[in-house]
Amino acid sequence: MTDTDEGSPESPKAARPSVMQTLRGIPGPIWLVLVGMLINRLGNFLQIYLVLYLTDKGFSTSAAAFALGAYGVGSVIGVLVGGSISDRIGYAWTIVGSMALAGLFTLSLVHIESLPVVIAVAALIGVLAQAYRPASSALLVEATPEEHHVMVFAVYRMAFNLGTTAGPLLGALLISISYDLMFYVDAVTSVGFALFALILVRADAAAKSGPREPETDGRSYLAVLRDRRYLLFLVALFLNAVVYIQHTSALPLQLRADGHGATFYSALLSLNAVMVICLELLFTKYVQHLPARFAVALGVGLVGVGMNLYVAGPGMAMFVVATVVWTVGEMIGTPTASAWPGRVAPAHLRGRYIAASAFPMQIGYAVGPVIGIAAWQASAASVWWLCGVLTAVAVVATLMGMVEPPADEAERAVDPDPTDVVPGEPAGAAPRPVSPTPAETT
Repeated sequence: MTDTDEGSPESPKAARPSVMQTLRGIPGPIWLVLVGMLINRLGNFLQIYLVLYLTDKGFSTSAAAFALGAYGVGSVIGVLVGGSISDRIGYAWTIVGSMALAGLFTLSLVHIESLPVVIAVAALIGVLAQAYRPASSALLVEATPEEHHVMVFAVYRMAFNLGTTAGPLLGALLISISYDLMFYVDAVTSVGFALFALILVRADAAAKSGPREPETDGRSYLAVLRDRRYLLFLVALFLNAVVYIQHTSALPLQLRADGHGATFYSALLSLNAVMVICLELLFTKYVQHLPARFAVALGVGLVGVGMNLYVAGPGMAMFVVATVVWTVGEMIGTPTASAWPGRVAPAHLRGRYIAASAFPMQIGYAVGPVIGIAAWQASAASVWWLCGVLTAVAVVATLMGMVEPPADEAERAVDPDPTDVVPGEPAGAAPRPVSPTPAETT
């Protein structure tokens, strides 16, 4: 992307769109992605109710937990696979394939009685169910003007959160009728999203969603790893995830130690969900005026400050204040951080850049509870001070990593000099980096 005064996420804009201007300006294809993803999230019951379903069928608790773990591992792999596939066959086709196959395998799970097959199918569903995510984010980037990116990702997050919040309630209602019905609805919503994406393919409405050039050495995850600035951004995402996940691991322990029950903990989580759904778009209206790295650094910093404030308990008011602080940080930093990978990635690596940003977060969510609980057992206060230290490192990594390449190098990435094209590559193909420097891969 070109680093100019008009288009750089680091440069000031004369005017940023309001919430309503962004909503009115969202192209039809992007509405298909947003609505399709909302429908899919409303029917995403498998991960939530898999253990209950399998134990109800007569499998042991440990077997059900193993199947859920297989689904989780598949989910992490699925994001990486989805990023690679979307760069090769196109974003819309990736959504079509992943959602259609996820729906079919989810439907098959109802009729499987063998535990090894259940585990294998659960892992495969995890891969397929997450493969669409890099492609959908890349579509948002390519089909909307750059000045709309942060707000559009806030809309995307709102749809995602609405589906994630309402989905379990719908699942519980379906379970009261039949477990099988729940999985049928899950499959239908996945296939529905695939049909929405198929409209994108047929209408040829998604920019650059056609077939990519054949895979080359410069078009793999190794090219992402050579981008040292981007690696710092990924480090920041990992550390922020370790801190953020403490609200589901160390916080319940802290509340119980301070004499508060499960009802108060549920109220704090509900406060976070309501604030994000109701206020994030309004926050983003103003946050989008900030330079990208400062918006993300501020958000990451506030998440850490909020977690650090839990050390000041045991009063209920202090827990509420702390939750509000880190929720505000989440609303400030996440939309910009979500838009950043697609905005700085070379076009032929956009899917992989987006997928690479999800990987450290998933690892952080996996190891964060282990780190947090171990620190809490050593000393209740130490986990919250550790959150502060990790946050300070994450803020520095954010400020150092979220830097645009110099204008001349960014322009070469868009309109390369003929001498930079590798001999033997087809005319018109995106050139491979001449040297593995961050400026060439950002």
